[in-house]
This record gives sequence, C-alpha cells and structure tokens, in this order.
Amino acid sequence: MTNEKQSVLIGMPEGYWNLLDEESTGKLLNPHPNVIIQTANNPEQFSEKLPHSDGVMLLNFGIPKEALQPGSRLRWVHSIRAGTDDLLTPELIAAEHVAITASKGPHAPLIAEHMVLLMLSLARHMPALIKEQEEHRWAKDERGNTPRVSIQMLGKTIAILGVGQIGENLARMCKVGFGMKVLGMSRTSRGSEHVDRYFDRSELHEALGEADVVGLCLALTPSTEGIIGKAEFEAMKPTSLLINGARGGLIDEDALVEAMNAGAIGGAGVDSVRSEPLPENSPLWDLPNTIVTSHIAGFTDGVGKEVGNFMIKNIRRLADGQPLLGIVHRHEGY
Repeated sequence: MTNEKQSVLIGMPEGYWNLLDEESTGKLLNPHPNVIIQTANNPEQFSEKLPHSDGVMLLNFGIPKEALQPGSRLRWVHSIRAGTDDLLTPELIAAEHVAITASKGPHAPLIAEHMVLLMLSLARHMPALIKEQEEHRWAKDERGNTPRVSIQMLGKTIAILGVGQIGENLARMCKVGFGMKVLGMSRTSRGSEHVDRYFDRSELHEALGEADVVGLCLALTPSTEGIIGKAEFEAMKPTSLLINGARGGLIDEDALVEAMNAGAIGGAGVDSVRSEPLPENSPLWDLPNTIVTSHIAGFTDGVGKEVGNFMIKNIRRLADGQPLLGIVHRHEGY
C-alpha cells in the first residue's frame, strides 16, 4: 500500500447522482484513507479540477487532450457506463500511460432484463394490447376470435451477438427461464454453460437465418458498427425479432426502417439509437411492431448501489496498488 494520497475526480451530471442512495454516496465520497475525492456535476467544474487529478470517473463528460499528455498528472480514466465508445477518442487511445476501465458487470443483468422485456412485449403484441386497453376495447369476440396470436418463447432460438456479461445474463435468462436454444457470437469468451452453440462472424448470416430472436449485446467498435444492415435483415426470418440492448450504431437505421416497413422481420425493440435523443421526426418512432425506449435499460432502483460499489472497489484498488477491475482494451474498444 502506498502512503501518498491520490486524488480521484468523479464527474457526472447532477441527475445521475440521484441514482445513488445516501449510504452509497457517503461511501463513494470517502472510500479510502489515502484517496481524496473531488466531484463535478458540470463540464466546467470537471475541466477546472481535472489537472489536479490522478484518476477520473466520468459520465457524459469529455477529457481535453492536454490532460492526456505524458507529462500530465492523470493516470487512470474510468467510464461509469459499461460502454466506452463515446469516451475512446484517438488521444485517449494513444495515451498508453493512462489506464482505462469501465463499469463492466453492474449493469449487465439489468440490461438483460430489459432486453427480455422488449422480447416478450413484441412477441405478445404488448403495444397493441395497451392501445386496446386505452380505448376500453375488448378485442376477443364472443366466438373466441382474436385479432392476433402471440409468439411463445418456449422452444424458440435466440442468437446473441456478443456473449460478454450482458450477453451471458441474457443467455441464462432465455435458457433457464424459457427453455430457448441459445446461439452465441463472441470473440474472447466461449465458456458459457447457457450457450448451446457458438458461431463466428463468418457464420453470422447462417445463425440469423436460424434465429427467432436476435439480441445485440456487442460493444460499438469500428468492426461492429452497422453489423446489422440490409443483407442481415434479408438473412433473418420474416417472423424474427431484433432486440438491441447495446448501442444504436450497431444497426443501419435506414435498413431497419426499410425492413420493418416491408415486413421483412417481425419486430424490433431498441433501447439505443445512433443519435440521442431521437429526433421527433425520426421514422423509428412510427415503425410497425417496433418499441423504442430512451436508453434506460440500466436505470433501475438498484443500479446506483451496484455501480457505486464497483466504483468504490476500483478506487480502493488504485490506492492499494492492486489490479483494476473492468480493464478496457484500448485498441479493441471494449
């Protein structure tokens, strides 16, 4: 353990601090006797305090390139989000003297829950059912006829693109909870007991053609951007459901609009889009059998405590000279 006190700056907009309960906030602001915690809830405060910080934990704030020079004090950058595509600038990637970590893990089961919600909502035609309720309309007639038939998940196949922590939780929920067959695409981890078969990127179209549900859990990198486009929609079943719990940039949105309007796939549920907030005039809002949620999959009553505990562990590891959690491979982007 080093006796020299280190300074860690936590920067995130005020609304995000409200996710932390009083106990978690107290622990986060005083995590270790050899660490001084500074906070900032706007970009101006963050920029002012950054030059005096050994490490930063941030959400929605950028890092000026001058803070990443070899002679600067900064040695550690932590993304409070699990994703780092908005953080990994060329300057940060090039700053090899700065360690990069992210909150990998705390959000994972929460986002997987939301993906299951989207999957079931589409399969059970929930938007139409809610509309019928709002109109006080009993849709089944006296002979038992219904305007639509739901899709059961029991016995269906899901292809999960990206079996990391989110994908592994989704695989578990689908396998154990619904008895689904699980196909998984992963570059690094292939040991999940809940994946029936792994496939490579070169086998993507074959897997898409087999799947009833396609779940996107990939990090957004140059190699994954637009991984679902016109050719991929053509490879999917006309009844299949696309669920995106990751980043909007994984999908070619023009191709999605075309596919949904043409009935090329059965439904789409997206929690993230390329441009956020989604403009009011975006065609995504009005696509048939499509659910758009406002990048809120990880916003639950327990996320603040889970993420707060993860941040505290990493600050303590920094102070004690131990390996940091959630290491980001700067050149791979995740």
